[in-house]
Amino acid sequence: MKKKTRIIEKKVLKNYLTHSPSKLGIENISFRKKYFKSRERLFFDCLKLPKKMFYKTDLLDFGCGTGEHDVCYAKWGANLTLIDMNSVSTSQVKKYFKFFKLNKNLKKIITNSIFKFKSKKKFDIVISDGVLHHTEDPKRGFDIMLSHLKPGGYCILEVAFDTSHFQRSLHRFILDYLTNGDLKKIEIYANKLFFETINRAHRFGGRSKKQIIYDFYTNPKHKGINLSDLLSWFKKHNLKHYSSYPSIEPEGFINNLNAETFAESLNKNKLISLFQSMHFIVASQDYSKNFSNYLSEAKKTSSSWKTFLKKTKLDDYEFKNKVNLDLTTKLFNQFTKNSLNLLQKRNNHFEMKIKKFNEEFLQLIKALKTKNLGLIRNKILKFSYLFKGYNGVPSNYIVGYKEK
Repeated sequence: MKKKTRIIEKKVLKNYLTHSPSKLGIENISFRKKYFKSRERLFFDCLKLPKKMFYKTDLLDFGCGTGEHDVCYAKWGANLTLIDMNSVSTSQVKKYFKFFKLNKNLKKIITNSIFKFKSKKKFDIVISDGVLHHTEDPKRGFDIMLSHLKPGGYCILEVAFDTSHFQRSLHRFILDYLTNGDLKKIEIYANKLFFETINRAHRFGGRSKKQIIYDFYTNPKHKGINLSDLLSWFKKHNLKHYSSYPSIEPEGFINNLNAETFAESLNKNKLISLFQSMHFIVASQDYSKNFSNYLSEAKKTSSSWKTFLKKTKLDDYEFKNKVNLDLTTKLFNQFTKNSLNLLQKRNNHFEMKIKKFNEEFLQLIKALKTKNLGLIRNKILKFSYLFKGYNGVPSNYIVGYKEK
């Protein structure tokens, strides 16, 4: 292991020994139900990984933390090998598995660096959830992990893309610029400048505000991973893109069953993913909330389409129908007009968002030059997109299938 990698690991470990980033209160029945339900939704609905695929599989968790996720995998029937460098975390894992009576599923737990992991065993599933981007060498960590994946197995990653976490990285940039790396000041300034982000993460994630600050802001390493580079790593290990959440597939990607799938196209041209990456940079809210901005145009378009089909009977056509070509033309023209208005409004919405995002970024830099905390805070509060809502994409999950 390289010297710099060891140094970074020691710094990250010191930070996490102060406040664990992963510890959640799953001992609490009410919280536990919500937490388990959210993991099921992520894996079964979003990533399209059915519960039965975990049953009696050998699973390696590469950086398991305190093991809340692993309790889920064990409940789904997986046999687990876990590794984490934090002894406090691995001790908590053992407590959880005893508490939930899942010791039979815990085959091995190792307290050590992921870069020192060695095993002759090959696994059906390898998982790394929020770990690789906190290391000095994510690619090396990925290579070690994938060297233990069986052909026909699945690799499941949660990583910080450089686009998705751009705004979070900008938080760290600002805090470092204003505090010169003073940890006590970072905590104070983070609460003053980014309280919306901290409160949101606390409300929806179940972690304490201290945990969030020590994960987001005092963590000495946060290395955003370029999606195109990650896909090159996939190709090196004969991994085929299986699923992702949020999806990296560009909107409108349509091929027939005899043509290339998205995964095959992606393998040839990784830059297809750039279209979605642009959305990741400026993401601030759910798709449903974005959609409300052009809902009225969508209703008009949907209504005109239904009217067109009903009056022309093209949705249920029978022979010897009385055809009115003028009416057919008129109705289709109306649908086309509404469609163009919808698409223009939607595309303009994203274009305007990019421009506004850029304006706010320039305003932020100008305010930072003053080093006036009150002025910077007031400027941030007035922003419409930058540092609002999600602040990019909180978590990117991507799954690869290793072809036989």
